[in-house]
Amino acid sequence: MTELTSSNIATVKAQKILAVTLLVTLISVAGIALPYPVLAPLFAEANSELTQFMGLPPELLLGLVLGIYPLGIIIGSSMIGSLSDSFGRKRLLTLTLLGSAVGYGLTAVAALSEQFLLFCLARFFTGLCEGNISIARAIAADLHPTIDKTRSFSLISAMGYGGYLIGPLAGGYLVLLGIDAVFWIAAAACLFCALLSHISLPNSLDIAAENAEKQSSLALLKDSAIRRFCLLYLMLTTGVNLYYEYYPLHLVRQYQYTSVDISWVTVLLTSCMIAASILLNPKIQRRFNHAQAGLIGMLLFATALSLFAFTHSILFMATFALMGVGIAIYNGFLPSYLSTAYEQRPQGQLMGILVTIFCLGNLVAALLGGLFSMFDVRAALLFGAVISALAAALFYHGHYRANLWQQASR
Repeated sequence: MTELTSSNIATVKAQKILAVTLLVTLISVAGIALPYPVLAPLFAEANSELTQFMGLPPELLLGLVLGIYPLGIIIGSSMIGSLSDSFGRKRLLTLTLLGSAVGYGLTAVAALSEQFLLFCLARFFTGLCEGNISIARAIAADLHPTIDKTRSFSLISAMGYGGYLIGPLAGGYLVLLGIDAVFWIAAAACLFCALLSHISLPNSLDIAAENAEKQSSLALLKDSAIRRFCLLYLMLTTGVNLYYEYYPLHLVRQYQYTSVDISWVTVLLTSCMIAASILLNPKIQRRFNHAQAGLIGMLLFATALSLFAFTHSILFMATFALMGVGIAIYNGFLPSYLSTAYEQRPQGQLMGILVTIFCLGNLVAALLGGLFSMFDVRAALLFGAVISALAAALFYHGHYRANLWQQASR
């Protein structure tokens, strides 16, 4: 009876930690996504000093503003996950959330005073702190086996999708109160999450990992197998980001969609991701191992994206839904796969490298997509499908043929 009681207590404690982590993820990601519908119209109108810096074209200034934020995340995520192994998950999560609140506050001040350089610096600093999503994933890995890590990763992904759904919708309405209001609300959301993290998460999360290494996540690239996995993950995330960044342009050109139309199609996409993460992934886990499930998700996404680029009727909605399901599946199982294959490595480092690679894929997709779209936006989408399929082939070869990651099999 004592063992059963202790086990139940441990389970309840783990569930509480995961619940707080999920709520923090939902609110903080919503805060990240709040400004998304605001920046493009601001620079398109180009009627403030903020959009007329040094006489440069507003389009170029927008590109700088959009690019400097993921650059901050790339640098931040490569350090934050690893630092959490040494200095504790709770402590660093709370500090980085406070940093995000400060960053959004400075962004609001810059928007009000129309100072472009301060605006860019504030966005960069905010990006540095927003790399803390790697801490949430590391906490999910730490809770295993009390709570299965695949289930935890799927739920964290679902909360992230929910944040990207709630944030832009809220930002679109908050901007009516003034552009600074969007960033003040984002700052308030991050401040609330910091308080929630400090009050609700146990101090046991601040115990340093036994295998902690005082190096950035990029140090993992010294391992040839991890380096190969990061290469395929970069290919996959480049394909996914090509889709994220250029499907709105395709819908405008192909179907004359308005901003409102695109918003509701995005709701469909995000809803499918959330539903698949919560409802479908547990069923998949009972029938397939991590490698098989990850491969299914990648191939489903690549196939649906290739069809989406050339579908000329309302059937494209079906491909949209399938892409959302594919993304949710691989996002639920690939982190679990990597975590299981290298469970002896610091989990903060591992999750940090995934976030870093995703943001790098974002930058690569922006550059490649711009070049392809000069000819035909469908070429950008088709290239995204091809490179995602190649990532799946590389994963198949590494796991099933070259036996590079066989220790991840269950």
